[in-house]
This record gives sequence, C-alpha cells and structure tokens, in this order.
Amino acid sequence: MYKDSFNEDHQTEGEKRNILGKVGSGDMNRLMILSLPALRAGFALKDSKNNVGIHEFVHLIDKADGAVDGLPESIMSQQFVLPWLNLMHQEIEKIKENDSDINPYGATSQIEFLSVVSEYFFNQPEKFKEKHPQLYSLLAKIYAQDSA
Repeated sequence: MYKDSFNEDHQTEGEKRNILGKVGSGDMNRLMILSLPALRAGFALKDSKNNVGIHEFVHLIDKADGAVDGLPESIMSQQFVLPWLNLMHQEIEKIKENDSDINPYGATSQIEFLSVVSEYFFNQPEKFKEKHPQLYSLLAKIYAQDSA
C-alpha cells in the first residue's frame, strides 16, 4: 500500500504520479501495488463504477492462468470462453461508439475490459444487470456469484 498515487518508478513524490494501482511483474510478480487513498475511495463511494482494488485484483485473477489476456481461464469454464470473447468485442465496439455507460478505459484492450466491467459488476450490480443483462449473466457464471 502506498500513501498516495505513484509513478512508473514507484515514487510517491515528484512528477507523473498518476498511477493508482498496478500488478507487478518480474521481481514483483503476483504482487499488487495500490494507492491507499484510491483503495478507500473505491469502497467509500457507493455510486461509483470504479474501484482500484477490484480492478487490480481482477488483473491478478486474469494472470493466474499464465497470461494476462482478458480471459480468466483459471476461474472460467471452457464453455464460457467463446461467448465471453464475442460479447466482450461487441461491447468494446459500443464503448468506442459512445453507446455504452461502461468506462471508456475498458475499450483500450481485452485486459482492461475484464477489469473495468468487473468493477461495475461488483460495485453496482443492480445497475449493471439492468443495463448489461448478458454481460451480467456471463460474469455471474464466471465468478460463480450473483451480486444483484
């Protein structure tokens, strides 16, 4: 836990401190680094779809199968892989066309899409289920949890 946001060199003082959380690699493999204020804010703001703790933890789940690729195969049944890929790419296109309320950061890659929609799924499950019923249903199966 860091006292504030940090930069690529993990410094909490100085310039370019715009990172709130990240999953490590190399010597920091399997570690998650978080800004404590950002973590607290993610759980304090009940109407937010953003939560750095959930976001980075999902990256760790994704990484558990050996590849950070937006397919959390360590917890995803094989039968859900193709439906997940299809639905993910459809929704990424909607985000790019400004036809979705999902955080636009989710459209930057499959990796970020999984983490961004997971934040929404866990932070605002009722709203997510209402606005994105297919995504909600598939994530509920993947996570074996019906949050709504």
